[in-house]
Amino acid sequence: MAIAGPTTNHAEIRHWADSHKAVPTEILPPTLDHEPTTLRIMLPKMAAERIDVRVMSWDEFFIKFDLFGLSFVYDDETGGYNELLQIEAKSPYRNPNQVRGERQN
Repeated sequence: MAIAGPTTNHAEIRHWADSHKAVPTEILPPTLDHEPTTLRIMLPKMAAERIDVRVMSWDEFFIKFDLFGLSFVYDDETGGYNELLQIEAKSPYRNPNQVRGERQN
């Protein structure tokens, strides 16, 4: 397995997904008011088997991808693995007053 990434390049992500027939999705939380959705790139059959998964457009996916400060890691050889990871420095949940390695009192 040859892991590639992380990347935030939309064209690279879309190319990988298209070449592996994968689609952008979001996994809906049990309570919509308090938890964010989770973005995933998955096969359409897998998405259709779950009631908590919604297939979304690439435009909507990349808006959320950028907003959440995500990056994409994937297996470039077999296509059997992909994961979205949060870039700590770009996370909307990061405390902007805390510098890495520094403790808050």
